[in-house]
Amino acid sequence: MKDIAWNLSSVYPSSESDTYRADKNELVSLSASVLSLLKQAESGELKASDWLTGVLESLNRLLDLSENLGSYVYAAWSMDTSNQAAQGEMDDLEERSLALKDVLVRFRSLLPGLKNESLPDYRFWLDEQVFLSKRQMSPEEEALAADLQRCGGDAWDRLHSRLSSSLSRPWDDSEKTVTQLRSLAYDADRKVRKRAWEEETAAWKGAEVSFAAALNGVKGTTVTLNTRRGWGSTLEKSLVQNRLSRTALDAMLGVMTESLPLFRRYFRAKAKMLGLPRLAWYDLFAPIISGDSNSAGEIWSWERVSSFIPEMFDTLSVEMGNFARRAFSEGWIDASPRNGKVGGAYCTHLPLAGNGGESRILCNFDGSFDSVSTVAHELGHAWHGEVMKNLPGINREYPMTLAETASIFSETLVFRAALDRSAESSKPGIIDTYLVGASQVIVDILSRFHFESALMRCRPDGELSPSELREMMLDAQNRTYGDTLEEGKRHEWMWAVKGHYYSPDLAFYNFPYAFGQLFALGLYTQFRKEGGDFAPRYRELLRLTGSADAVSVGKSAGFNIESPDFWYSGISTIKGFIEEFERF
Repeated sequence: MKDIAWNLSSVYPSSESDTYRADKNELVSLSASVLSLLKQAESGELKASDWLTGVLESLNRLLDLSENLGSYVYAAWSMDTSNQAAQGEMDDLEERSLALKDVLVRFRSLLPGLKNESLPDYRFWLDEQVFLSKRQMSPEEEALAADLQRCGGDAWDRLHSRLSSSLSRPWDDSEKTVTQLRSLAYDADRKVRKRAWEEETAAWKGAEVSFAAALNGVKGTTVTLNTRRGWGSTLEKSLVQNRLSRTALDAMLGVMTESLPLFRRYFRAKAKMLGLPRLAWYDLFAPIISGDSNSAGEIWSWERVSSFIPEMFDTLSVEMGNFARRAFSEGWIDASPRNGKVGGAYCTHLPLAGNGGESRILCNFDGSFDSVSTVAHELGHAWHGEVMKNLPGINREYPMTLAETASIFSETLVFRAALDRSAESSKPGIIDTYLVGASQVIVDILSRFHFESALMRCRPDGELSPSELREMMLDAQNRTYGDTLEEGKRHEWMWAVKGHYYSPDLAFYNFPYAFGQLFALGLYTQFRKEGGDFAPRYRELLRLTGSADAVSVGKSAGFNIESPDFWYSGISTIKGFIEEFERF
């Protein structure tokens, strides 16, 4: 495959360009102006009517500038983590962005004493800020915490990214990065999969002391700050960040736990189809070969993907399909695996790029159907950004739970359309690819939730050793995978693999994916019933995600997400595919 790299020139020509420098200078100067205004308000010199509306307008501009600049420098760094200039610019931007954090802290501290101002467009966000004002330290302490985070939690996060993007092992006459080794989990040859898993786990083991130090550093920072800010627990903070009620989370987790025997049936059926008594970890992603070929096992060309995904999006709306065509044709996607490039995939929004905002997508495309689904997933995020791009910055900030709705809905569109168009001989492989993803989102995500829950219970008592972290991970995997995986053939270093654990601001980054999976299945069921009439309602639902909580967004689609019945409806769709898979 030729090198597929993105084009960042419509964002900024470079970090040395006049436009980039002007935006960064405006971020600094506008933050200073707003801070000065807020300090006058703190002293009682100004009434709310003198400053509130103007500060909200400035906040919208500051959020646009911060997101645009931050997304650009991270994009430049993540495609080559050895780029010292990009790293230096990222560090400098973080320092210059501290004033914006101070703006938000001081703004929140002023809100509880204000009378109810008539600002209906921002009512939800303002109420949320009033609550958050009760979960922050003094402005001076928050400023110190933000300053220290650059060389604390954020530095540990960057260490994980640097190590994991460059970690490699010998392979024949060359080397393969852990990202490349992990992609071999999709190889049809079990000997190749086993060898790649052994080399990959050896790489993680060789660096486990560093990864454990980074994880302890991040979680130690999280525990300390959450305690000082008055959060009852790290999970409580995560629920607020995700705008999700504990009732809804408990209902979802309960149904996920009840579904584990169903997924274990799938794992046993897959082992039987592969001619194995039991799966090893490196068999979870193995392709199912049925007939001469299948869509899961064959190699997809980038050219085919760039036409297939937009066609599938057309089944919801031509507008969405044409948006995907634009993303492919205008170089919004960096797809090729490279040494030094971060693993996994992400989508980032750039509100000031091009004509009213653009997105960029990073992935590590390997030609498998699973990687096709990943591209569709990230394009779903991009479409979410597209439909919200003309909203104020304040109302574009949506939580992870609702963010994953658009991505997984798009992924489902591609899967179902591919299945409907496939030959009978191809269906086992396509359904298996879907069930691999579903089991990761339900079974593995639940194991990650158990692991992080245990980690956050133990971390206040002291740092955890690599062996303790491995034991925690194996216990979590045993709780969800049960006896369907071979003993000694699991992945005890998943705590090092998953970068989500290393974000100091976003603990429990796991359950939003399960939420998105099951919520999207509910939306997709509605789409199948309503056809093209569903597209405008779906569009409006996405626009609402920045100005309502998850329960309210669910109600807008006719769902009660605090009831287990809603979550059972999503699992029932997966159950149908497992039963079909068992019949092959």
